[in-house]
This record gives sequence, C-alpha cells and structure tokens, in this order.
Amino acid sequence: MKRIKAVQRALEGRSKPVYLEIGVKKGAAFRQITADEKIAVDPAFRLSERSRRLADANARATHYFETTSDEFFDTQSAFLEDRGVDVALIDGLHTYGQVMRDVENTLRYLRDDGVIILHDCNPATASIAYPAESFADFYQQHRWWNILWSGDVWKAIVQLRSTRGDLKVAVLKCDFGVGLVRKGTPESTLSYTPEQIAALTYKDLAADRQRMLNLKPWRYLDQFLTSEDRIAP
Repeated sequence: MKRIKAVQRALEGRSKPVYLEIGVKKGAAFRQITADEKIAVDPAFRLSERSRRLADANARATHYFETTSDEFFDTQSAFLEDRGVDVALIDGLHTYGQVMRDVENTLRYLRDDGVIILHDCNPATASIAYPAESFADFYQQHRWWNILWSGDVWKAIVQLRSTRGDLKVAVLKCDFGVGLVRKGTPESTLSYTPEQIAALTYKDLAADRQRMLNLKPWRYLDQFLTSEDRIAP
C-alpha cells in the first residue's frame, strides 16, 4: 500500500491540510490517512462502522459524498473553493477518460504546492491493463483468479506529459504504479496527440514503459515533493 505512504508523506508539514480521496470503496486508504479535513467521494460506499470511526479519528472533520466524482465536482464547487485541496488520491473508475476528468477537476482546486496521487498507473500485464468500461465489465471478461484491474489509467499519465507543460508528472514503480502530479516545470515531456493516445495499446506501453510513464524508484518521492520549481503565474 505504498500509495497510502505517499499520500501521508505529501501531507506532512502542512498547516491544516485538506485531503480528497476519489474512489474510497471500503476505506482501506481513507481510514488510515491523517489530515485536518478529509473528503471521501464514492458512488457506493462500502465502509464499515469501524472504518468510519477510524477515518473520523484521524481528522478534525470528515465529509462523505456518496456520488460519482463527476457529480461531486459539478455540485460542490463552493465547498471546494472554500477549502482548496492539499493532497488528493484518485483511485476511482479505472478508465483513461474518467481519470483525466478527475485530474482536471481536482486541479481547479489544488493549492499551488498541492499534490495529486494516482493509483494503477503501471499495469504489469495486458490482463490488468484491460480497457473495460467498469469493474463489472472487466469481471465478465476474466476468470475469477485473474481479477486485478488497473485499466488504461496509464494513458492519463501519457496525456498529462504530452499536453501539460505546467505540471511535473512521474510514476513510482511500486503498488501497481503510483502516479505523482504537481504544478511545476516538467523534467521531460511527450508529444502524443489525443488521437494517438486513444489508439495506444498495452503492447505500446510494454515496449516503452520507462519513457512513457517517467518511471521512478520509490526513493524519488521525497525529491518530487521537495522540488521548488514553479511555473510563473
């Protein structure tokens, strides 16, 4: 669960940080994270009473929105503008399109030194990277012993690195790929068009994984979080 450690490390040293998690499910991450305010978004929470107690104990205030992330951002702009977001974990629907919307919407409220963490950015096999429309769709296409699913989240990394010259983007080589996004000058970029990204397959990723994802070892996290380069306003 390196993504949880990455989130908590990104929250360290901040004054009254606000944490947003999209795709909370049973709360495996949400209940462990400590922040001043925590915001949970999921269309169908599966949180036990114990998970909620643990989540609430690790924050001054917790907010639960049982809705899709699209609906959340459409209806809660005032709520988010009032707070801002210091650190976000995006681990909801594992589709390229949805992840891009979640990232773009989160960036609207992300503080200048804020961090977005994306799960499932480095699928190890074609099966894990299967581009389904939903969890149910994926499960229908795979055997019971082959149920790990990251989808085509990795394409969001390729798009951000191809189209956003104002963002630093990298992927930690652990925990199915922990994506890192923050405002700043990218150390390297890609030049794919949206049409080219849509046409990419897992075979393309497997052949050029290091370059496409800007893969980094776990120890790179501190360097990413402490770099001070910024895009001028």
